[in-house]
Amino acid sequence: MPVRRDLDERLAEHLDWLRASAARFDAGTTSEAKRIATSVRTLVHTTEVSTSLLTQMNLRDSMTWLSAVEMVRPDGLPHTDGLWVSLPNMPGFEPIRGLPKYTTSFESWWYGSLGAIGGVELSRSYFVLHAANIDGGAHVDPHIPDHYKDLSRLGGLKPVRINSAGNPYPDSSDPTPSALRTICTEIVVSIEEAKW
Repeated sequence: MPVRRDLDERLAEHLDWLRASAARFDAGTTSEAKRIATSVRTLVHTTEVSTSLLTQMNLRDSMTWLSAVEMVRPDGLPHTDGLWVSLPNMPGFEPIRGLPKYTTSFESWWYGSLGAIGGVELSRSYFVLHAANIDGGAHVDPHIPDHYKDLSRLGGLKPVRINSAGNPYPDSSDPTPSALRTICTEIVVSIEEAKW
């Protein structure tokens, strides 16, 4: 079992990597989203055979998680909008800018609904694990699930946009990089707010 100093050093490294990836993403290198996904996975994803860094530090389930979106709306229903900005007269998706202002538990933050595609719930865990485990963050899987292929390759959300001539068209952009960039801000700020 690593000693606390080693864990602190690993967390400092991941925070540094996340900040660097965010800066590169913001400068136009959107492929940094996959490195963001890989760091987030290391920080929070625990399985039967591996324990996340924040779990080893007794932080993951005890700290307050900050979200850019309200995970439960005032009417009590789950949030179903994505972790991105989508404007009718602009193609593509943009990350949510600014500091996250809503508080939630880890379970709600990680597994809470952010909509659905092909009958599959979208959540932060969905975006992080698919980008890291399947789409080149840490592994490249030869078999991409249809729902993820639809979302990331085929523009499955297809929001209707309006071009400069005023004509509507379906946008086939991938929201995954913008969702991951938003998650990056959320996790960095959440850890900083935890006074780590």
